[in-house]
Amino acid sequence: MKNKNKNEWLNEFKEFVSHDSTEVPSHLSERVFSKMEGLLNPSPLIVFLKIFGVHLVVGFLSLAVCHQFGVNPFGTPYSLADVFMKWGGHSICMVFCGVLFASLSLLAAGYFLTIEEVQALKRTEFLQALSLGVMSLGIFAGVGAELVFTFAGLWLLGALIGGFLSIEGSLWLRVRAVK
Repeated sequence: MKNKNKNEWLNEFKEFVSHDSTEVPSHLSERVFSKMEGLLNPSPLIVFLKIFGVHLVVGFLSLAVCHQFGVNPFGTPYSLADVFMKWGGHSICMVFCGVLFASLSLLAAGYFLTIEEVQALKRTEFLQALSLGVMSLGIFAGVGAELVFTFAGLWLLGALIGGFLSIEGSLWLRVRAVK
């Protein structure tokens, strides 16, 4: 689907309406155009709320395989965090855990979002990924996790990296699915 600006869509819509032999009431054409514009240009806030809903579920489930900041709601004995710690210590573990935590949620959200919503997400990807990461850290703190500024910063860096990669991957997959 080609990316067109509002004026191009409006001109094409007017041309379509002008070819019809019956008169379309102006309030109806305005309502249709408004609805189409909303579908083609979704609100970044609505997109974020959808992503955050998916993130709450997927993020909680991901804690079963990678305990982060000591949070282990399922009481599972094994964690990817142990593997990450062996690879490079606490710092590498924090970055990889952030990547995993954010990327799983955003990949899952990319499946549920429309292609237009994924494109809206792409336009605000830094803000969306940063907000998701900061809110996640806030939830971790709210459930009693001890956050150390340095490690939380590394985790947030990982979440941003995972967010960018997942958003790009989701958009790539959605575009390929349409073709």
